[in-house]
Amino acid sequence: MRKGNGTAAAALAVAAFLFTPVLIVVLFLGAGGAKAAESCGVAGSGVSVASVPAQVGTFSGKQLENAAAIMKAAKDLGLPAAAQILGVQAAIGESTLNVIDHGDAAGPDSRGLFQQRNNGAWGSYSDRMDPYISATNFFKTLSNVAGWDQLEPSTAIHRVQGNAVESHYAQFRTPAAGVVKALGGEAAAGLDASGACPSAGGTVLGELSGEWVHPLAGASMTSGYGPRAAPAGTVGGVLANFHYGIDFATPGHAGTIVAVTDMKIVKIRHLDGTFGSGVTGQTTNGELTIGYYHMEAGSLKVKEGDVVAAGTPLGTEGATGNVTGRHLHMEFFPGALPNPMVPVNQTTDPASIFKAQGVNF
Repeated sequence: MRKGNGTAAAALAVAAFLFTPVLIVVLFLGAGGAKAAESCGVAGSGVSVASVPAQVGTFSGKQLENAAAIMKAAKDLGLPAAAQILGVQAAIGESTLNVIDHGDAAGPDSRGLFQQRNNGAWGSYSDRMDPYISATNFFKTLSNVAGWDQLEPSTAIHRVQGNAVESHYAQFRTPAAGVVKALGGEAAAGLDASGACPSAGGTVLGELSGEWVHPLAGASMTSGYGPRAAPAGTVGGVLANFHYGIDFATPGHAGTIVAVTDMKIVKIRHLDGTFGSGVTGQTTNGELTIGYYHMEAGSLKVKEGDVVAAGTPLGTEGATGNVTGRHLHMEFFPGALPNPMVPVNQTTDPASIFKAQGVNF
């Protein structure tokens, strides 16, 4: 879809807290200050192109050569793997990884992999038609977007491209990650859609104490457990008329989400459709499985198999998945379940458990 003016676009919208009830993601984290797994989306350099295979998914030939040029441009600028994925994601959304010599009705002067406009912001015609140079200019503009690596990927791209539909690029995240992983060879073997580095997990983070803490310091509860009219745009049919968890939101900024008690991480999800990014964990006493949803893309700090103490940072409050505003949604399931989901597995009201554990909100 066509960009508006081809320059960085305007500010993030915040508000309307919407949850889609279906699946649960639970996370167990360590105590405050514990060292968490590093993310390639925040630190480290991009992966080098090992080779260009004949085909990756629906892409082949020149398309993959163009993707390799995008990856090289990001790496040459010292940007991380997450930027490489963003660049490929943007180019898939704009040109299906082809250098095209035309625009559309909304931008007839747009050209190249990124459909950059002839407005002086993107260099000459030959610059816009050159995969490496046009990608370099894309990444230079991306680097000027404050906190780009903490934004929803489609939003980060939109800040550069100015597309008429901010979420346009979301559908291309998974194929973009697959291309970067395939072209990166062994160095990229452990990458996921967020750009997270490979890690075996199994680390014990923090001192386990059995204590309970608030999951999002400074946040207010924005929606409680139980029957409610489904917010506009919620998927899930009749299930959406019952809120199977509890929502928290931090006014004015994205807060840090922490483990509410000692837990073992059993499931990690990165940009998982309706549910966004999040984690699933089981309390170390086996009494509860706790799901965290809609966290910021690329912000997860733990791996499956980690055991973490109450208060350990898990990631950042976000707006990934089927939501209309930034918030944390949590669901509590009785028992130790590997991957619970609504309505197959029974949920319980988190508020009553928090109250019993002395956590007020």
